[in-house]
Amino acid sequence: MHIQKCVTRLTLFALAMLVASPALAQLGPRTFSPLELERLGLEKMWTGQMPIDPHRSEIETFRQVVSLKNPLVVFEVEHAGRSATFASNELSILGEPLGEAGAKAKADQYVARLDQSKEKPVVSRLEIPEVTFLAQSNAGMLMAINGRTGRTEWSKLYGRRGYPQPTPDANDEFVFTINDFALNCLYRSNGELVWNRKLEGVPIAGPVVGEDFTYVPLLDGTVVAYDFKGGPRLTPRYKSLGKIHKPMIASKTSVAWATDRDYFYVGYADRPLIRYRIESSGQILAPPSFENPLRLFFTTETGYVYCIYATDGSIQWRFSCGQPIDTSAIAIGDSVFVALQRGGLYKLSIEDGGVKWFVPRVEKFLAANDQYVYALDQTNNLVVLDINSGAQVGTLDLSGYDFFYTNVQTDRVIIGTKKGRLVVLRSAAHPYPMVHVNVKAPASEEGAPEGDKKEEGKKGDDKPAVDPFAAPGGGVADPFAAPGGGGTPAADPFGGSGGGNANPFGPPSGGGGNADPFGSGSSDPFGGGNSGGDSNDPFGGGASSDPFGSSDSGAGMDDPFGN
Repeated sequence: MHIQKCVTRLTLFALAMLVASPALAQLGPRTFSPLELERLGLEKMWTGQMPIDPHRSEIETFRQVVSLKNPLVVFEVEHAGRSATFASNELSILGEPLGEAGAKAKADQYVARLDQSKEKPVVSRLEIPEVTFLAQSNAGMLMAINGRTGRTEWSKLYGRRGYPQPTPDANDEFVFTINDFALNCLYRSNGELVWNRKLEGVPIAGPVVGEDFTYVPLLDGTVVAYDFKGGPRLTPRYKSLGKIHKPMIASKTSVAWATDRDYFYVGYADRPLIRYRIESSGQILAPPSFENPLRLFFTTETGYVYCIYATDGSIQWRFSCGQPIDTSAIAIGDSVFVALQRGGLYKLSIEDGGVKWFVPRVEKFLAANDQYVYALDQTNNLVVLDINSGAQVGTLDLSGYDFFYTNVQTDRVIIGTKKGRLVVLRSAAHPYPMVHVNVKAPASEEGAPEGDKKEEGKKGDDKPAVDPFAAPGGGVADPFAAPGGGGTPAADPFGGSGGGNANPFGPPSGGGGNADPFGSGSSDPFGGGNSGGDSNDPFGGGASSDPFGSSDSGAGMDDPFGN
């Protein structure tokens, strides 16, 4: 009898474990086998745990920063259908990095050993941008993660639990973060504090880094700017009608943001003047976004996507999705991707807003390259879509993951958990990242080029990228210059490297970056309509010449900042 009871108990325990096993499996994120990733044309770059206590804190903000200050230099040799690469970060026999000269020497030695009687080898020099992830926990820990390797560069405790901690931003030299209602400037290399300044109001979003200033939007509609080269000196101040609730974007020549009064503002980057103001057809729920060098985008809760010319605010096209939109429009190449609040992903033409394809039940855009679009569906599956047709290639179960970054700057798929686990996936066809934004290298010598936009697939070191701010005849054109003022005005690209977004996404990256997870995301945001106003056009007659606001036709409201 005793033995029978023991057997019965063991049987019941085994059954209980079998029933509980699916629930236990959901306690942590699943791992991906190489076979299931290969089926989707993906491979894992790296996976790791951020330096936080997963039992006491969570990741609160995340931003990706792309820079060419310390690029990875790769020499690629193609010969007889085969290729070999030699990178500057490879180690010598002494265990030290080769550097660019050492990598070039190894490539030359490899070429010398090839049989060149029938075919000459082709040697290409590639500059792979430096990618840094800035993650911040709700306990005030700020971390810089190497995007290529997953190694933690540094981690510092600057804030306190329970205090607002908006998404940080960075350029090549500094990181800017807000903690305890104060703006902190840190060295990007090691996270050490440069200076600290108490803010004059309540910050509603994270700082955005421009060419010479970092901008902070305050709750009352004020935007303040600080000169990071000369220390914490308060400089321009902008006033807008309504409260700011979403991150802003900044470039070399301008800054842009939206308020809860359905106004969209664009101001000069170097002086506290509003270039123009646009009244939208509904509330703007997501940060604006951009496309270099001509266009600026924003979306509304009434389901409209607006593409305007950045120089004067005139409408190029407007498209109605028929459903509320709470995410930023994402411009990549010749297309704009828009995810709807109730599910669905549009791919629109960047020139006229025409629909290229629509995929239902897609909740979030994650990344894209020249072949595929990676998105998240409503059941937390990674969906791989053909970028030309929208056809579904396959899906990947993401059970256990609750962090999905909208990457508008590169083609990497970044997912993880709020407890600090991070996984970065890439296309097997693209070992080096495809960069979707202009990334400029800092000038190190007098007369040296400012830098190129280096993308995977663009080879050679003797063809600098086109400067989006350059005038056709040389020099730098004022993107806001009036027509006839000495040439065609260049368009404001509203960003370059940096940042996205958005967060993503996060919000767009500062220093010329895109929206972050503006969450995004971002980066991660454009074109010219008629000057005459259509009666159905919520923008009326276009932008006003008054730098402090537009005289919207039929608005019936006096501009509080001007006559």
